[in-house]
Amino acid sequence: MPTPRKKKAGSGSICWVLLIRCHLCAQKKGIARLLILLILSTSLLALIRSSHMISKCYYSKPLVANYSPAIAVKTTTSETHQIISSESLPIYLIDTSDINHTNIAASTWGDIAPHWNRTAQFSNLLSHATTVSSLPNKYNNNANSKKRRQIILIHCGPKLGSTTLRQACTKNLYRTCPQINYTTYTNFAERHEWGPAGYFGGNRLISVMNKCVDTNYFCVKQMTMLPPTTTTTTTTTDESNNIATTAAMTQNVEYIHLFPFRNYNDWVRSAIKQQYDRGGEIRCRRVMELWDGGKCQHDRNEIDIRKYSRVDLDRFQDGVVRRMNQLGERGKEEHTFLLYLHRDLQRVMELVSTTYQMPMFPGTGEKLKGTRPEGTCNESLVEQYHECFSDELMEFRWDLPENQIIKIVRG
Repeated sequence: MPTPRKKKAGSGSICWVLLIRCHLCAQKKGIARLLILLILSTSLLALIRSSHMISKCYYSKPLVANYSPAIAVKTTTSETHQIISSESLPIYLIDTSDINHTNIAASTWGDIAPHWNRTAQFSNLLSHATTVSSLPNKYNNNANSKKRRQIILIHCGPKLGSTTLRQACTKNLYRTCPQINYTTYTNFAERHEWGPAGYFGGNRLISVMNKCVDTNYFCVKQMTMLPPTTTTTTTTTDESNNIATTAAMTQNVEYIHLFPFRNYNDWVRSAIKQQYDRGGEIRCRRVMELWDGGKCQHDRNEIDIRKYSRVDLDRFQDGVVRRMNQLGERGKEEHTFLLYLHRDLQRVMELVSTTYQMPMFPGTGEKLKGTRPEGTCNESLVEQYHECFSDELMEFRWDLPENQIIKIVRG
């Protein structure tokens, strides 16, 4: 309930005081002075009303420093710098519910995040977005603008089509960037997860993108965006887990980020079933031991809330916003965020290919885990997971030590 405002002395009260004084003056000093005072009181009254209206207009609407029409199009540092926030960060939702036509809706992270809860379906998020005619592509469609390199970063996560994407990205790199010897170039973590070169971000991803200038699509996993630095970093065999902050990122590039959506409860059940598929009841018991007695330790495989797309997107966009605000007018990079229903990847890639005039990304129509064996862990494991983690979904605390992602990256 808003705090009641203190009632100020009304402008009418001031006028009465002036008129009484004017009457006394008239008796003593005549009609001429009365007229002068009446004119002065009228002017003062007008001034008071004017001041009151200005004050009212100024305070009736909060100042929003994080929104402007330019920001509503895409997040960019190439134009006059605007202070942005997570709440105003544009998100484009790809609606494939109509089998004959793919629709696009625009919203902001601040509008859809509060509604992306345990039970949310993609249609719930679409109801908080506005239909638009197309994805933003103003620079490469504008004859007066310098052409930008456009890079599609596909953010992968377990039970969100990541197996299909990893294989597609690996094959695409081999085909479009044969100058890299992948037998010696791929590091331990990438081999361990069957991921393409640069899969974990860091200077390694920057190195791959700089070498593979004819490659448009790159797959990444839980990539982190750090604030920019003024020093130039170098690539080593032991790569950083955070996306590089070198000048190479800011050289006239637009990053188009694709994040998948899947209903949270459905994702939990699928990730727990994956434990059964991997090792039967033995594997289910091992996961249960992580959560027993209120220990609630993160699993290093699929059933890890930190790998769910809402949590991953929330973490990543926060890093992008920080980076963009610190880059200010120094940077020339852009970030466009697309959210899509995970099972409709093929149609989404067709839209991206058409919009940004890129070759089609092959292999995204495959369903490498489309057929799975029967059986799953006991239902009590699902309940135990929710008791441990699901209350954190809407406000996940990345700052807590137990929630940090530690990746082992060896050459």
